[in-house]
Amino acid sequence: MSIKIINPGLFSTIQDLGRIGYQDQGFSTAGVLDQYAYRTGLALIGNEGPAIECTIIGPTIEFLEDNTFVLIGAEFNATINDISIDEATVIAVKKGDVLKVGQVINGARGYLLFGKPLKIQKVANSYATHTRSQIGGFKGRPLKSGDVIECENNHSYTRHLGLSLLIDVTEVKENTIQIIEGPQIENFSQEAQQKLVANEFKISEKSDRMGYRLQGETISPTTSADIISEPVALGSIQVPNDGNPIILLNDKQTVGGYTKIATVCASDLHKLAQMQPNDTIRFEWTTIDEAVKKLEQQEEAFKNTIKSIYEQPIFDVTQLRNTSIRINHLLKGEL
Repeated sequence: MSIKIINPGLFSTIQDLGRIGYQDQGFSTAGVLDQYAYRTGLALIGNEGPAIECTIIGPTIEFLEDNTFVLIGAEFNATINDISIDEATVIAVKKGDVLKVGQVINGARGYLLFGKPLKIQKVANSYATHTRSQIGGFKGRPLKSGDVIECENNHSYTRHLGLSLLIDVTEVKENTIQIIEGPQIENFSQEAQQKLVANEFKISEKSDRMGYRLQGETISPTTSADIISEPVALGSIQVPNDGNPIILLNDKQTVGGYTKIATVCASDLHKLAQMQPNDTIRFEWTTIDEAVKKLEQQEEAFKNTIKSIYEQPIFDVTQLRNTSIRINHLLKGEL
């Protein structure tokens, strides 16, 4: 049981929630950039398997065995055998079917999860790919054309067939990102701190999973940007000597030697994940207490969403109808 990568798209990697608890040993957490999309996908598909994270242009995949899958996160122009499909819906595929995720329509990153999960060996308790250190995922690298990935044997892979979720895409278009003061905030003048929230910044085309490089007003520290290397948090906004901020993301180094003016609130990291190069960002100062409260409220809302999936399920009847048609054909000996 397996899938074959016909075309990998722009940048597709195997990811999960990340390599937690190993940063003191120099391991980057890696993991999905949009944690909420991935966690919702897990609930829909009904297992704890890894996902293919696809970026802006998704992969084309041939199924070498019957399976189910869900595509969630950014909105893509996705098809099965050239027929458009819905996202956030568990869809059945037969051996030989071809899924083309295609070009993104809204957002930046999507997640493919499978009813028969991808058979990936864990490294430091995680499936996540960290390409710079070439560990985890599928051979420690982005997917390539011709890759064949085995799938686990899951007899209940159709259990959630047709399960669906209505997705609100309005938040994806919201570009205001809340931040709290960074550990070197005192290295920046009041004017620099105000400039950070008074101006828009554009995400550079040189950005990647390690960090978003921003273009706009320079935010230089009052003295040198170089400091003694220290641990860096996910979402840290470090400012090198050129004054152009960099938001550190999941594939970041574990320590860094640049001043950090601010840190993106955890509640807004998933919004960053759905931003593309040339998109603009506006920052907004908040307090730690307010950031914690917002994250707690967001987590509670997420739990309610997951609860509704199971207690008030929505089904795409076309998926169920297609399956019943196949069963009838089998009973009649037509297949």
